Amino acid sequence: MGNSIKFQYLGTIIILIMSFVCNLDVKQGHSHNFDTDDNSTFLTLINQILIETRLLNNSINGPHFNLTNSELSVNNILDLIDEITISEDSFIVDSDQFYNNTIMATVVANLADEILRSYGSAHGVPSNIMLSMDFGNVINHSMHNVNQSVIQNSSLTEDKTSLSPNNLDYSNMKLVDHNKAKAISERMVEIYHRELIGPKSNSSDMTLTNLGTSLLELNNAVGNITSPVDIMKIVHTKIHPYLQLAFNLTLKR
Repeated sequence: MGNSIKFQYLGTIIILIMSFVCNLDVKQGHSHNFDTDDNSTFLTLINQILIETRLLNNSINGPHFNLTNSELSVNNILDLIDEITISEDSFIVDSDQFYNNTIMATVVANLADEILRSYGSAHGVPSNIMLSMDFGNVINHSMHNVNQSVIQNSSLTEDKTSLSPNNLDYSNMKLVDHNKAKAISERMVEIYHRELIGPKSNSSDMTLTNLGTSLLELNNAVGNITSPVDIMKIVHTKIHPYLQLAFNLTLKR
């Protein structure tokens, strides 16, 4: 089984290489707060595949091999590839526009939405609540799903007290979804350093600095398993606004 997973992993890499060489017809499968175009949607899907392959690689090569998680990542990769390659209602992407910094900023905004979905799923909070700005609603769901007691008999980590600074019981947390949110946040930081700052950017230094600080704050918050409402606030009140200011992103009407 391990070999078959690795062969599918190699097949995914081949498909990705072909995707960048050719113009593909792809389907727009996500809705976001910001206007998106064909290129940003395509690159969001490609980055999601990259994130899933990293999760797959960690599952295969990590100290605790998990067959179920490996198969889940493979299935997610195949679903994402289907979104790129199989569609009756398709559009054309222009590879010359892939690395326009506005497009990459939109990709980061899209990935922030994916963090909200994954982190919400990890803690039993529906996506529609995480994607909204109804902070009171997400608090109610969080309190319903989190038992405020010292963690006992949790299989999440050997150092159970390190799961939460408040010693909340996250024994029912979906670890696979939490790990996905963490991988997404790490990829967002990478894109920031490689694509959004430096000579390619024409935005103010302070706005970009604040954006970078907020992305690191999100990464740390996910890693420290903070409450869903805290993750929501970082995305909605910091990352999205800074992206909008720095790169003139437009909101959907």
